[in-house]
Parts: sequence; structure tokens; C-alpha cells
Amino acid sequence: MKSLFLILFLSVMFISCKDDNNLREITDDEKIFEYIGLKDKANVIEAQEKVWNTYGRPYRPSVQVVDGYIYIATWSGIYRKPAKSLNNMDWEKFAFSGLPVIQFVMKGDSIIAITACTDEKAFVLSTDGGKTCKAITPPEFLIEENELKVIPYSISQNSQNANSLLALVEPIGVVKSVNFGKSWKTISTFYGGYQNWFVGFHPQDTTNIYNTGETMIFESFINASCNDGKDWIILENERNNCIHHIAFDPTNPNIMIYSGEYFLKKTIDKGRIWNPVLKDDVYFYKTIYDKRNPQILYSTGVTRIPKEEHKFIIHHSTDGGDTWSILYQADLLGVGGIIDIEQYDDILILYTYTDGIYIYRIK
Repeated sequence: MKSLFLILFLSVMFISCKDDNNLREITDDEKIFEYIGLKDKANVIEAQEKVWNTYGRPYRPSVQVVDGYIYIATWSGIYRKPAKSLNNMDWEKFAFSGLPVIQFVMKGDSIIAITACTDEKAFVLSTDGGKTCKAITPPEFLIEENELKVIPYSISQNSQNANSLLALVEPIGVVKSVNFGKSWKTISTFYGGYQNWFVGFHPQDTTNIYNTGETMIFESFINASCNDGKDWIILENERNNCIHHIAFDPTNPNIMIYSGEYFLKKTIDKGRIWNPVLKDDVYFYKTIYDKRNPQILYSTGVTRIPKEEHKFIIHHSTDGGDTWSILYQADLLGVGGIIDIEQYDDILILYTYTDGIYIYRIK
């Protein structure tokens, strides 16, 4: 009888301890840095290999935040979830199922995406909120000299006019649409050739247009127009480098910061002079201004130290980008590094290379 009671007592203690372990208090580090899903569906390294083997081109998917939703572009379409529902791993398959989406723009139920396809599906359109889509790549983009291949890299929308779009397309250059993609006009035939990254309007003066990348002689560039694409100049170049992105100060149109290989540079005179403000062993892919405080910025990318391939770093500045420090760093299970970053309220959304989507809660 005593043996029976002993067995029951030990069983209760075991279950109790097990439950206590499951209900352990979450650490402060787990509260601020948290996995929210899509590890299998948003594996960038695998997607890049598939795209290269299928289409022979690079692939750089993105994260976007629109109207309270987080959108993740993947090899198999766009997934989304409400930004306020981060306590589960559930993601909705939203649009362009089966297509390797890079970026998209939206106007109501109409969505235009650029994909890694190099044929008529390079540009695709949905007019029913993502349920169906059709190819809309202009035939004039598919030229015989390029073996009928077209390679879009970036698409952006005018913050002051939803019908006004830009796209960076090889072998065409920078193209513009004023009717939400129904027709396009080439406004610059210049593009990097070796790497093509960013195209966008200056959000405070949308007659100012920029595109960035790296030329075939391994020189970074910012190609800029201050009169809506009529005339262009090279604002910046750097030997053996690439410019991946430009961040625009939301309060001062003269201030911009670009993300390059191993450093960030800042201008306070709209691009006449660029000064380095941060150096590290990182290819900085994107820098963003805090949406609540323009004096705060965040920047991240991929470490270039082979033995630290699992590590990623978020740098931040609290003085408008003049000085920087490490906000957070961690080792991920797979290949470390962030290909894209966005913000929603007090949350940074991090698109990792092989570990899915993470969030960092800003203190």
C-alpha cells in the first residue's frame, strides 16, 4: 500500500514539475527578440538558389508593412498577417501564389508585384486583392538583344500619388508609370549592370528620383534626377563598393543616409557631400528612420566575417545618424544576417536569411 502511495506521489510531483517548466517565466531577451514564423517558406538562401537555377538572376525578397499588415515576399508568393497579431505563427497566403515575388505596390484592391521571372510574368497585376493575377510586363521590355529576358529589381510608389510608380529594370533602366502600371516610360537608361538595388522618389519632393547599385567596373553609384527624370547626375561613387538603399530624413529634405558595403554615409546638403558615419564588417542592406522619432535610426545587413556567419547585428543612432552603437546582436541557428527590415509601432520586423521572420521590440 505504501508503495502505491509513493508511486502516486512521485507521479504528481513529476507532472507538477513538468507543468512548471512549460509555464516558466519568459526571459527579457525572449520578450524583445521573438520568432514569428515562416522559417520554411521564407528561406532566402534556398530561394536564391532556386531563382538562379531557374531564371539565372539574383533574388532579394522584401518585407513591407501596409495598413496594419506585415507582408512577406517569398519564392512562392506573398504571405501576410495583422501586425497586432504577433502572438501566433499563423500567416495567410495572400497573393501571387507560386510566383517568386520581390516587391509590390498597392492601390485599393489592385496590386502590382515584380517577380524573379524573366518573361511576361516579371510584372504581375491583381485587381481583386490578390485572389487572381495576370502578367502585365510591357512587350517593349522583352527585347531580342537581351534574349527576350527582362529583370526587374525594385518598384516604388509615389507617397503623394498612388498612380505614380518607378521601377528599376534591366536592360531598360529606370521606368516610370503615371497610371498605376498601365503604361511605362523610360526616364533613364542607366543601370548598374553588376548589381542593381534601389529606385525611389524622395518622399518630401517627389520630383527628386534616385537609383543605386554597382557598375560593371565594381563602382558604387547614386544616379539622381531633381526634375522628375528629365536630367540625371551621379551624386556619389565609391570604388569596389555597392549602394543598397537610401534613407530619407522625414523632417529635412537635405538629409539622406545610404547603406553600403562596410559603411553608412550621410549627406546634409542633398547629396553634394557624403561623410561616413558608421563602419563595420557588415554589408549594410537597409537603414530606416524610427517612425515615432526621426532622431532615431536603425541599420542592419549581413556580417562579412566567415566565422561569424550565424551572427546578425542591429545598429542604431539616437542623434540623427551622426553616431552609432549596437542596439542588439544575436546568433541565429542558420545563416545569420537580415535581408530586409521594416517597422510597425514599437516593433522592428526582421527578414532573416534562413531563420524566418523575427521581431525586435524597441525599448
